[in-house]
Amino acid sequence: MKTEHKAPEMSGIFKELAENFISFKRNLGFKYQSEEKVMSRFCRFSNDYDLTEVCITKKLAEDWIAPRAGEAGKSRAHRLTCVRQFGEYLYTLGYEVYFLPEQRGIWTASFVPYIFTHEQIIALFAAADNTKFCDDRRNIQNCLPVIFRMLYGCGLRVSEALKLQVKDVNLTDGILTIKEAKMDRDHLIPMSESLTQACQKYADKIWWDKDTDYFFMAPDHTMISPNTIYGKFRVYLKVMGISHGGKGQGPRLHDLRHTFAVHVLQKWVTGGNDLTAMLPMLSTYMGHKSVSATSRYLRLTAEVYPELLSTIEEKCAFVIPEVQNEEI
Repeated sequence: MKTEHKAPEMSGIFKELAENFISFKRNLGFKYQSEEKVMSRFCRFSNDYDLTEVCITKKLAEDWIAPRAGEAGKSRAHRLTCVRQFGEYLYTLGYEVYFLPEQRGIWTASFVPYIFTHEQIIALFAAADNTKFCDDRRNIQNCLPVIFRMLYGCGLRVSEALKLQVKDVNLTDGILTIKEAKMDRDHLIPMSESLTQACQKYADKIWWDKDTDYFFMAPDHTMISPNTIYGKFRVYLKVMGISHGGKGQGPRLHDLRHTFAVHVLQKWVTGGNDLTAMLPMLSTYMGHKSVSATSRYLRLTAEVYPELLSTIEEKCAFVIPEVQNEEI
C-alpha cells in the first residue's frame, strides 16, 4: 500500500506570501520540494516573534541561520539559501527585509569530478560487454552494455536512462525523449549512429508487452534499480584497474556525464569550432537551465587538457565562470 505524504503547510503571517513564493518558483521550472519543507519550518519558526506585519527583521534572520546542534553544514546552507531567496522575493513586493551578509565557509563541496580518458571509456564498454549473469537475469546482461554507452554517449543522468519507456526511444530516427528531467522539462536527445544501432540490436533481443514498459527492464518487468548500475560500475572500475575512493569520493557514475561534456568540448576546441556559439547547444542537449551551468565545463576541460588552455582562454575567457561547487 502506497503511503500518501501530506504536503507541508505554511502558517502565520508569512502563510500566503510563502505559498505564492513556492508557486512562483515552480512556475519557473523548479521542483521546490525540499525547499517547501524549509519554508514551512521557517513559517512556524517566525510565529514565535510576534510579528504584526510582514517583514524579515535582523533578529529573525540571524536566529534562523544560527548553527543547530548536530546539523550538517550543507543543511544549514540550504536553510539560509531558501530564506534569502524568499527575502529577495518579498523585497521586490515592497516589504521590509533584512539581508544577511554573505555567509562564507558554511559548506563547500570538495569533490572534483573524475574525467575518464577515451581509452578508459573503451575499457568500460568492454567490461560491460563481458558481463555474465545467470539465465534468469539475462535481460540485465543485455541491458548493461547499452546503458553505459547511453550514459556516456548522451550525457544522461542514470535516473533519466532507467526511466525511459519504450515509447521514449525512437529507434528509427535515433532520438530519446527525456521526461521529467531535473528542471521538470522534457527534452529530445539525438543519439549517435553507433548508439542507435546498439539500441536496435538490444531491442531485437527484448519482448515488451506495451509501449509504456521500461526500455531497460528488470527480470520482473519493473524499472532496474539504480543500485544495480552503481554496483556493476564498481565492478567495472576494478576490472579496469581504477581504484574507488569510497562513498562520495569517486569515481562516481555521474562522472560519465561530466566526461561526456568535457570530451565534447575537447572535440570542438581541437576542431576549431566557435565555443561561444556551440555552448548553448550543449546546454540544451544536457538539459541545463542556463548556459552558465554548462560553461563550468570549460574550466574543467582546460584543467584536464592543459594543452587547450590557451585556445579556450583566447576564445571564451569571458564565459569561464569562477570555481563553483554545484552539481551539474
